[in-house]
Amino acid sequence: MEQDTQPETALVALQSAKAAHHRLDRLEEDVKDVHLLAEAMAATQKEMENMKTDMGEVKQSLSILTEQPGGRWGQLVNAVISAVSTGLVGAVLVLILK
Repeated sequence: MEQDTQPETALVALQSAKAAHHRLDRLEEDVKDVHLLAEAMAATQKEMENMKTDMGEVKQSLSILTEQPGGRWGQLVNAVISAVSTGLVGAVLVLILK
C-alpha cells in the first residue's frame, strides 16, 4: 500500500509546484505593474511641482499687473499735489516779494 501512495504523493507535489509556479508568474506581472505605477506617480508628482512653480509665477505676474493701475493713480495724485503746492508756494512768494 505504501507503493501506491508514493506516486500519488509525487503527483500532488508536482501539481502543487506547478500551481505555485503559476502564482509566482502572476505575482511577477503584478510587481511589474506596481513598479510602472510607481514610476508614473513619480513623474506625475514632478509635473505637479512644475505646475506649482508655474502657478506661483503666474500669481506674481498677476499681482504686479493688478497693482499697476493703483500705482499710476498714486502717481497722478502725487503730481497733482506737487503742482498745487508749487503753485501755492509760488503765489505766496509773489505776494511776499511784491
